[in-house]
Amino acid sequence: MLETRRSIVVVEDHPTVREGICLVLEREGFSVVGRAGTAEAGHDAIIATHPSVALVDVDLPDGSGVELARRLLRRDGRFGVLLYTGMDDPEVLEDALASGARGVTLKTSTPDTMLNAVRAVAAGGTFVDPGVRDLLAAAGAARGGPPPERVLSVREREVLARLAEGRSIEEIAEELVLSTETIRTHVRNAMGKLGTRTRAHAIVVALRRGELAL
Repeated sequence: MLETRRSIVVVEDHPTVREGICLVLEREGFSVVGRAGTAEAGHDAIIATHPSVALVDVDLPDGSGVELARRLLRRDGRFGVLLYTGMDDPEVLEDALASGARGVTLKTSTPDTMLNAVRAVAAGGTFVDPGVRDLLAAAGAARGGPPPERVLSVREREVLARLAEGRSIEEIAEELVLSTETIRTHVRNAMGKLGTRTRAHAIVVALRRGELAL
């Protein structure tokens, strides 16, 4: 495994877009250790280099980036997969975040948002693009009917909201003047109440239920 926490593999099928992303990342101090235009080539590059971040397009010519994320994470749950998409279908976005990926960012977002997402995942955190949060919250509201009964505590909602913004456990602990173990306990409790296995999926479910106002 590479020692640096700033290594990245970019899996994007459009060569011009891929190279543009790589240039932006390299300018910001990341080491691009692999480039690929298909899911299969991306899988091989990620397995070979084990980067701190794998930035993966959801829509690839030979398969889904979401399925690639699942395949990688079944092999090793430590992979920092960040999914990247131009699709705004809430079901696709929910599926992406339920895959085990640490975050999702939109192609329509600013370069700064993408960089914030990459930095968060490289640091071991989670990131849900503000545009994704808005889409999921709107989709939850559009379902109609009475909102589900809230199951999260105020503190659990505070912690999930900060995780969605890319803050680390350590940063949240400092902001809330709590220990890191207390923050981890709040995250575990929230995941248990929402029936999720990952932080990113917990954020999705909380948004869909109307538990988070981001």
